[in-house]
Formats: sequence, structure tokens, C-alpha cells
Amino acid sequence: MTNYRAMAAAFVCFILILSGCSGKDAAKNTEPKEGLPPEPVTLKINNFNTAISQEDFEANIAAPVKKKYPHISFEFLDQLKGSTLQNLITTGSVPDIVFTDYPNLSGLLEFDYPQDLNEFVKAKQTALGGVNPQMIEGGKRIGTKGELYALPFYMDRMMLFYNKDLFQKFGVPYPTDDMNYDEFIALVKRMTRLDGGIQYAGMRTINLHTTGTQWGYPVIDPKTGIASLQTDSWKKALTLFNDINSIPGNEKLTNETFYKEQRLAMLQQSFGIMVGMLEGVRKGGTSLNWDIAAMPQSKDAPGVSGFYKPYYFVLSKSGKHKEAAFDAIAYLMSSKEVQLNLSKNGKMPILTDPEMIKPFGSAIEGLAGKRVESVFKHKSADLAYSNEFDKLASPQLNTAGTNVVSGKNDMNNALREAEEAANKSIAEKKK
Repeated sequence: MTNYRAMAAAFVCFILILSGCSGKDAAKNTEPKEGLPPEPVTLKINNFNTAISQEDFEANIAAPVKKKYPHISFEFLDQLKGSTLQNLITTGSVPDIVFTDYPNLSGLLEFDYPQDLNEFVKAKQTALGGVNPQMIEGGKRIGTKGELYALPFYMDRMMLFYNKDLFQKFGVPYPTDDMNYDEFIALVKRMTRLDGGIQYAGMRTINLHTTGTQWGYPVIDPKTGIASLQTDSWKKALTLFNDINSIPGNEKLTNETFYKEQRLAMLQQSFGIMVGMLEGVRKGGTSLNWDIAAMPQSKDAPGVSGFYKPYYFVLSKSGKHKEAAFDAIAYLMSSKEVQLNLSKNGKMPILTDPEMIKPFGSAIEGLAGKRVESVFKHKSADLAYSNEFDKLASPQLNTAGTNVVSGKNDMNNALREAEEAANKSIAEKKK
């Protein structure tokens, strides 16, 4: 009996040795490895058709995430330095995260890139209630089955910038936050004049698509998935666009006409983009006495002013580090510390807590004394529906606007030709 027991014990030890451990070690290895730090992860992030400086990236993305998640690092693949998403995909270096703005968000569908984030939101019980619901909806708008393809980071907004010195020169009151477009066009006409041999212009618009975006007009019909430009909505937008740009003397304008030549009274531009330009002008020693107001409103949509332009993070559906990537972008979206810092630096926070906007722009020297409260005064229309064919339809729409202003075409024919050309391109793309 003793020999039998000894043989059995030896056999067990032999099996444990084959397993690469002693009986004592085997028991130890069945226990979870609690308390150990997560494995280091380096996430590749690419900016898709959206500029972000290395300085902004380090300060507003990499540093906050590293502070919260010490095991997460980033490799910034800057599109402006040749790292386009298409090149990265072709070479097998697909980024884990893409940073982009809403106008370019749907373009990611062409690459079959976005990961549906609903499963992560559910599994991690990510709270979305404190985030501006329009921004969350924007992350869903490019999907067709309720997918959440993006999480917001911050917002920008279309605003009206004006040269105070020109209004003082001509004795005209400054634009206000509550003008309708009839009042505004009258103001543009008053500020468009030839004086002392210099042609002063009243207002620079961007293009027809931007004009209609204020009211959330889509260029793609969400039901058909193709261009729909011969609508009453686009006819209203084109009428307004033409009314402003056909004023004699109010033509051939650029941003430089405003901040360099200083003969342009007003222009519409994204707050963040224009403030960045004006900060460069100020630091370069050029004096410009400017301020901001809300964009005018349509009588048909009172209270709706310049549109929001959100910036988003999108995860790769083929990414190897999805969980870490989601943790990073969810934190950047929901952290009050992160969002307050963005607000101080003139980036509109996406959290609805009123405390988030109190320090808005306080870290930007050139914004001291400016009417930054105008940025938050009025609501924005919902973001327009968008799909991967927006980039084919929008240029045709803008051509229609240019052709009407120049007198090359009338409104109905211009929109019809634009729609036909857009849908021809879409049909070819689908083949």
C-alpha cells in the first residue's frame, strides 16, 4: 500500500513537471494577476482633412490622456506631413484613431474605417447625458442603423467678425447679435462703398454650401442617398447668397481683405480658425480693431444662428487596441478638467455644464475685451445629414452659387445642372 501511494504521488508530480510548474506554482498561477499595471500601448492617431498642430495635439490630447492613463502613448501621423489616411491604409499602417470635423466625418465611410462605438458605450457604461445631444447625434448621423461612429471632442462655430474702425469711419452702428438677414443685407450695402479711391466691401461669405448649412440643409437626401439640390431650402439659401454677393463692390474678397488690407467690414468664418489667424496678425505686429457678433437669423427660423462644427474622434474597426483607444477618447470627451482647458483656449466645450463656458477664451490674449459671449447666445440647427457622397455634391452646389452670382446661369437651371452633375459622379463612384 505504501508503494502504491508513493507511486501515485510521484505520478502527480510528474504531470505537474510536464506542465512546467510545481504543485505550489500551479495553485499560484490560477489566481488573477491583480494590481499589475496595464501593458503599455501606443495608439496611432491621424488627422483626416482637418488641421491640428503638433502643439495642440500634445497639449490637448496626448498629455491629458497620459495623465489619466499612464500606459497609453500616442504616435501622431500628421496628414499635413504626408500621412494621409489612404496612404496609411495602403501601407498597412492603419491608425487606431482618426481626428476629424463633422464636414469630413462621412468621408471615412469610403474607407470602411469607422467602428460602431455603441458596444463600448454599453459595456463601459459611458455616460453621454452630460454631452451636448446635438454632438452625440452628429456621431450617429452618418450611420443608417443607429450606429455611433464618433465621439465629440469640442466644437467650433460660424461667427460674424467685423472691423470696428470701418464702422466708426463711416458712422455706422456695429452689427448686433439679433439681426435678421433683411437688416443685415441693408448693413452690408451701407458698408460697401468707394471712398478716397478705395473700394470698401461690406461682407465676405464663404460659399453656397456654407450659407445653407446654417439651417442644416443637406446636399444628400437621406432617403435616396443621392444629391437633392433642387429644393425650396437650397433656393432660399441661393437667393440669400446672391443678394449678398451681387452687391456692386462686394466681390472678389478673401480673409486677407479683412485682416491685411483692412477694407472689408465683415466676414463669416469659424471662430477658432479666424481667431487663430488674428492672433498671428497681432503677434506679427499688425493692429486690427475687430470684434465678433452672432451670425444673422432668418425670419423663418428665429433664434437659429451660425452652425456648430464639431470635432470628433473615430476608432478603426480593424484596430488592435480598441479598448484603450475608446478609454482615451471617452475620457477626452467627458473630463471636466479637459473640457475646461479647451474652453480657456477658445475651443467650445461639448459638456452642457454652464461652468464649462465661464472661462471661454481666457487664455488667449487677443480675446481680452472681445464679445465672446456672442458665441453661446443662440442655438444652432441640427447637423445636416451626410454620407460619403457629400464631397461629390457640395462642389457642384458651390459652382451653382458662383454661376448665379456671376450671371452665367439662373437659379433653377443652376441647381438642376448641379444636381445632375453630382448624381452622375455618384453613379460612377458606385460602379
